[in-house]
Amino acid sequence: MKLKFFVLFLVFVLFNACSDDEGDQNSSSTLSFLGQSDRTSFTLKLNNDQELFIKAKEQKLEFDNKQKATLFVFFTTWCVPCNAQTPHLNRLAEKYKDSFEIIGVLLDTPEAEELNEFTSKQNLNYPLALGDSNFIFAKSIGGVNAIPTMLLYSSSGAFINQYLGIIPEEMLDIDIQKAIN
Repeated sequence: MKLKFFVLFLVFVLFNACSDDEGDQNSSSTLSFLGQSDRTSFTLKLNNDQELFIKAKEQKLEFDNKQKATLFVFFTTWCVPCNAQTPHLNRLAEKYKDSFEIIGVLLDTPEAEELNEFTSKQNLNYPLALGDSNFIFAKSIGGVNAIPTMLLYSSSGAFINQYLGIIPEEMLDIDIQKAIN
């Protein structure tokens, strides 16, 4: 009986998103950006010593994606569903490396040693955005109420889809194919 309960609990945890806001269970597939008159610009600092300039303007994001489809993944190092999604993201990043990129947007602030241990353990093959700009980015898209939250943009920079929680690799693969064409 205990084993059955444990398995059910594990399945529940793996197929739900981590959330800091238990009261708001209604998620929308549309983004709730800053107001139309609001404009903000910021730079994401990546752990590979690169930077990504982003401008949020009139319900759109503008960024230099080097003509690659881009998946922004908002997560924390302690989130079980986020960590479960990582192997799938690694495979997709490798499969489409010439026309697609993933940028992990870290919403916690681990110490350098803890971050190195995390990236090594997860075998991450995509860059992570670190620092306070990550929280500005999260706010500019209307807030991130649960993790993992992922945003997919086409190679031309058009918004494709928003995902909440663990998403099957096959579903992401299909959407990535649409985004790169």
